[in-house]
Amino acid sequence: MEIARPDIDALASLVAKEVGAYIMVSLCPGRWLTLKEAMAYAKVKSVTTIKAWIENGYIYAHKRSGQWIVDRESIDDWYSSEKVI
Repeated sequence: MEIARPDIDALASLVAKEVGAYIMVSLCPGRWLTLKEAMAYAKVKSVTTIKAWIENGYIYAHKRSGQWIVDRESIDDWYSSEKVI
């Protein structure tokens, strides 16, 4: 079975993206994440999604020095609850 070059490139790009997100999150110290780290951790494509989850009370975050920091455990708790939309 031969795989076409565009398919190989698409797969390589997907793998690189997932590995990059995993490395970024695993290197993050502690339980507090930036919005971009939370986005990678939750595997969503938009920071707007993370902000909506915060506004709706699905996950916990607060501003520190003008920057949002997100509680990684609240993402885990929300994902493991029955409330996930």
